Order: sequence, then C-alpha cells, then structure tokens
Amino acid sequence: MIYIIKHHIKKGSYVAWYDLITTQNESDITYWESTDREDIERGKLNKKEPPYVDALEQHIKEINPKPMDIIIFDIKYLELEIPNECESYLNKLGKKLGIKLVAVSDDVFRGYFDSDNYTFFSNLFDTKSSFSETSNNFNYYRYRATKESYFNSIPELITPFQYNIREKKMNMIIGVDKKERFEVFKYTHNIGLDKESYMSYSAFCSTYDDSELSDSLRKWKGEHIPKILDTPIEKSLEGNVNPQIPPFPYCMNSYVSCILETQIHPSPEIHLSEKSWNPFLSHNIPLILGSSGINQYLKKLGFWMAGDLFDISRQETEEEIIKQYKSNLDIINKMSNEDLREYYTLHYHHIEQNYKIMKKQKFIYNKLNYKQPKSII
Repeated sequence: MIYIIKHHIKKGSYVAWYDLITTQNESDITYWESTDREDIERGKLNKKEPPYVDALEQHIKEINPKPMDIIIFDIKYLELEIPNECESYLNKLGKKLGIKLVAVSDDVFRGYFDSDNYTFFSNLFDTKSSFSETSNNFNYYRYRATKESYFNSIPELITPFQYNIREKKMNMIIGVDKKERFEVFKYTHNIGLDKESYMSYSAFCSTYDDSELSDSLRKWKGEHIPKILDTPIEKSLEGNVNPQIPPFPYCMNSYVSCILETQIHPSPEIHLSEKSWNPFLSHNIPLILGSSGINQYLKKLGFWMAGDLFDISRQETEEEIIKQYKSNLDIINKMSNEDLREYYTLHYHHIEQNYKIMKKQKFIYNKLNYKQPKSII
C-alpha cells in the first residue's frame, strides 16, 4: 500500500504536491491526514517552525504500515540543517519498519536520490543519469502549473492577440537579487536592450552584500534598477505573492521571455523552479539562464527552445553559461522588432506545442521504478 500524508508544509496559496502524484491504480493509494493539518501546513504546529520529526513519527505510528509499504510525506518534517541527519534517520527508520519513506521537497533541500529505504523528490536532480531514471523524479514545479485554476484559460487569453505587433522585444522579470542576475541585467542595460524590453528587478532579498560591489556598481544599481510588478514588502512577507503566474500583460506585449533561474549548478545537476516553465505558459520564445544541460533536458521533454535562433549548446561552467547568455541577448539586440515578430509568427506552432506539452505533464508513481525496501532488521 502507498500512504500519502496530506500535509504540504508552508504551501501558501499554491497547489499541494500531494494533489499532483497519482498511480496507475488509484486503489493503491490511501490518503492520510491529521486533525492538526492546518497548523502543520501553515508551519505553526504548537506555535513552532518545522521540523516536526516527532509529529511524523506519530503519523507513521497511526498509519501502522506493513513491511514493504510506502509512505510519501513532506520533507520539511525532517531536520534539514544538519548534514546527513535526515538521510541517516530515514535509513534507520525505513529498515526498522521494513518500509520505503519518500520525502517530497517543493524546493531544493535535497537533490533527487533513491535508496532501498528512502527517496528524495526534488527540483534539483542529476541529468547524467539515464533519461528514464531522471523521469522517476517528481519535479514539483513541472507538474504544478496544470493544476492552477487559471491554466486552462490561457489559450482563451492569449490566442486573440497572438499576431499583434508587440511593443517590446523581450521581458526580463527578476526576483531575488543575485550576482549573476545583476551581471546579466546590467549587460542588458549596457547594450541598450533595456529600452526595448520590459525589465523588473526586486531588491527585497539579496544573496550577497552590496559591499561586495564596487562603488560605481553600487551607484549604478541605485540609479538604474527599476522596480515594477513588486508586491509591497509587507504583503510579500505574508506570502501573498504567486510567481507561478507569468506576468501576462508584459509577456503578451513582448516576444521573448528571458528567464534567470534561481541557481546555476555545474554539470551534472540542474535546478528547475517555476520560472523555467513560464515561457511555455505565456506563449513566449524561451531564453533560459540556468544550470549546465538545462536546455538539453527540456528538449528531451519535447519542448521547442528556439535552437535555430539562439546558441543553446551545453556549457559547463558558470562563466561559460553567462557568456553564452549574453551572446544570445546580443542576437535579440541586433534584430529589429519586425524581424523578431516575423520569427515569432513563423514559429508560433512550436510555441503552441510547448503549451500543449505542459498540459500533458502528469506524474505517475510506479513503485517498480525505485529500489525496494529492505526487510525489517
């Protein structure tokens, strides 16, 4: 039997991960929840922040699994700050009960990993494994969009305006302030492409200190970073932000969506947040700055990545990846608005196909694709 503990800790307004996992036979799944579910999902159990290891153990005790059963639960139940702590804990608990424990991350607390007694599902995974093995990973953001209430209405919104002459060449909407994002943003300004783009840069949160920048860069940042589409800080802290929805007014009036992923990982790991899927929803030409191999992975899924326009060949180092991205911005900069519109119109069938591929995304958990739990020790 497969038990799914229906608690998505700190899910906010998003679709819960447990609503995205299915099996070939629904009778194989038993959904389990506790009376304190609301407090757990808000991350306020007993007025404390996660982890909730004791609560997880109590849930498992109440489920009373049999050997070889599988329990799928939220990774934030576990102690994640101490290296190897949750791995050791899951291994011991799984062996003790003779079950498989599957911890689901809606972020990158751990990368995808499968062992005899536990599995991590993650938005971070290794692309040098076989494609079929990579497909065993539940990449939360890949499957979430289709379950959002607005998803099926997108063609109704987009189609009437698909052949419009668009005011801007591209959109570049940046959230958390990171050095590589700042570098690309400034490059866009330096080549004058910002005048033909919708640009947004949030400074609510930064992964570096401004003291790391030169005086001239700090001055430039203070004078040139536009702040549009920003939720007021007090609302942002309440969680009233939904980055799953692309900024449609800007996307519909530009041709290319420039995505700057959360993290750039060296080969073979890639990280895919909600941002990478947005161009397929907004019906834009995708241009993604991300981990080595990200474009190749998306192409394997069937997505059109405008490889006849941009250089999307695999680059290994962060320096090479950023350099390549800048050269692709140069391509956009050298094209006229009319040329870009012609390219967009010529390839619109690919853009529609990208949305249709997104619509088909569905995660089916098949226990035979994973290592089987060891018997009770």
